[in-house]
Amino acid sequence: MQLIIEQIQPYITAIVISLVGLVATAILGVINTLKVTVKAYFEAKLSTEQRALLHRIAGEAYAYAETAFKNAGGEMKLSEALAYASIQLKRRGVTVTAIELQAAIEKAWLEYLNKK
Repeated sequence: MQLIIEQIQPYITAIVISLVGLVATAILGVINTLKVTVKAYFEAKLSTEQRALLHRIAGEAYAYAETAFKNAGGEMKLSEALAYASIQLKRRGVTVTAIELQAAIEKAWLEYLNKK
């Protein structure tokens, strides 16, 4: 009996080492999948928060331009609102294109008109 155990011992060791390697590989695969999923989730959440901030600042910019430049024309008000919003977004580390910023300000203007 002892002889049989001594003969199969190397095979048992090889099988156990292989199983440990297989389990470790599976765990690393699961961790990598979770990492990708979590990264995508946080990027989406950050984008959503940045979008909300953009629209809040656009509303502030519209209100600022309407009150500070009452007698100015629409183009001047838009220009001032864009400048204000640009400064506020840069201070908060949010980067958007000029078209996105203008669209957000014009959306704030349309929302104001709908409330009248």
